[in-house]
Amino acid sequence: MGELTGAGLSRSLATNWGLRLDLRRRSVVESNVASLRSWGSRPGATRRIEGTAVEVEEEIKKVGRAAKKEAIKLEKEAEKVEREVKEEAVKAEKAVRRKSKPKKKAKS
Repeated sequence: MGELTGAGLSRSLATNWGLRLDLRRRSVVESNVASLRSWGSRPGATRRIEGTAVEVEEEIKKVGRAAKKEAIKLEKEAEKVEREVKEEAVKAEKAVRRKSKPKKKAKS
């Protein structure tokens, strides 16, 4: 972590770059700090991170759209099942009424 601090880089930036971090290590090697500084100052270094962020945002949007579509689909299915249950309840109620009606006796 001392080398990152010395190079002026944050921990999250280093992990975004794919650097492995040894959080237990306390020593600082100046050649590593210099390498981190030169690597971080390359023109492509920040673009790679920005590109990754854009890709992540696009993926989040895709997942959000897919989730919305699935939610709408599930809502429609739930409404369909609810209608079917109501229809079955009405049928059962009619059947109970038919059975409970007293039968008229035929005249002899």
